[in-house]
Amino acid sequence: MTKRETYTLLALIAVYYEQFEVNQQKIDYWHEVLRHHEVEDLRRNLLRHVEVSSYPPKISDLVRKSAAVSRAIPDCRDTAYIVPISWKPASEEVVQAELAKMREILGIPRGEA
Repeated sequence: MTKRETYTLLALIAVYYEQFEVNQQKIDYWHEVLRHHEVEDLRRNLLRHVEVSSYPPKISDLVRKSAAVSRAIPDCRDTAYIVPISWKPASEEVVQAELAKMREILGIPRGEA
């Protein structure tokens, strides 16, 4: 994204929101953050923001990710990638001690079998 595109985006925000002022300092600072983003993505997010908010957007409103977030549950390959190979599970003694602490905090009496 060029600085000129940043100015154009800020000018568009000013069209939609009268209280939004565009000045050189704002152009410079917004460009510093937005320069790695695609102007069309930002413009699309601006239009979405305009539809639902009467307040001018913040930078975070424009760079947010798509609402279509994956809800996929990782399988064993994904988990192996996330968890380092050197990781070892806690011992049974540690697990039981931690469970006892949780029961105490929650006020759950230990059920006898």
